[in-house]
Amino acid sequence: AQRGGSVVNHTRIGCRYSPMVAPGNADLLVALEPAEALRSGHFLSPRGVALVNTQPVLPVTVTTGEARYPSLEELLRPLEEQCQRVLAIEATALAEKAGTVQAMNVVMLGALSGYIPLSEKHIIQALERVVPPRHLESNKRAFLLGKAEVE
Repeated sequence: AQRGGSVVNHTRIGCRYSPMVAPGNADLLVALEPAEALRSGHFLSPRGVALVNTQPVLPVTVTTGEARYPSLEELLRPLEEQCQRVLAIEATALAEKAGTVQAMNVVMLGALSGYIPLSEKHIIQALERVVPPRHLESNKRAFLLGKAEVE
């Protein structure tokens, strides 16, 4: 679903009622970028957890000097007031440490894995099916680094 120029994906596990998450009812929010976390934060419940990659993706208006990108603190403070826990994860740096910055999303998957009812074994098997063999080991390292961030 498109919302304000960003992509929002609702994934429900164990739900009988609707494919969409109502505002104020999400248990988890995974944001690959800090401003995206703030834009989607209204979905979080008071008992929710936000997993946020700290690396911003700067819009053209910021790179050209027309606008200012808010500080990480400015972006996370409203989330901290809205939900139970906000975990700021340096996922881009961890992916680079794992061997490829493109595995940032897999770092976030590793962080998420502690909150969802899927075993590490099954997630790794899924990675083995979709990740090209030449990138598999770095993606496995990225997953484990993300998982370690929330343990």
